[in-house]
Amino acid sequence: MMFPLFGSGKNKPFDIKTYSGAEPKTLLVDYFERTVGTPEKQPYTELVLYTLSDTHALLERYEDGGTPEQTVTCYRIPLEGAQQILNAVKSSGMASWNRLHKPIAICGRAYVCKFPDGKGGYTRAGSDRMPEDGCKKFGEVCAAMYAHMKEEYRQ
Repeated sequence: MMFPLFGSGKNKPFDIKTYSGAEPKTLLVDYFERTVGTPEKQPYTELVLYTLSDTHALLERYEDGGTPEQTVTCYRIPLEGAQQILNAVKSSGMASWNRLHKPIAICGRAYVCKFPDGKGGYTRAGSDRMPEDGCKKFGEVCAAMYAHMKEEYRQ
């Protein structure tokens, strides 16, 4: 299925309801972060948003990934919540970061966000290639995802 998410015009909002026929478990956003630059293995946090139905999406949170204490928590969120998350990704401008001529790289923390590219594939934006305010933009996407991790949505 084609995802016009970021190819539909800069100011035109993405309408997730156009995906009412999307296959369940179609990836919408995959957000990842972890500490880097230390010799020991570092746990990570990964937040993954999938389509679930024409009324709900599935948001999975992986904490302490790669360790024996890893936990996976799933949330069945309303489609409107998934819409808000996708709008945060679109408004971040991450879709154009890979075209930066002089990207900013950071030390200490690694971030990656993967989302539909509008051409049937996916775009990957990472902290290895981001604008000066990139950490703030990653934080806004992460906050949009955490805002929908409510106890009443927990599976």
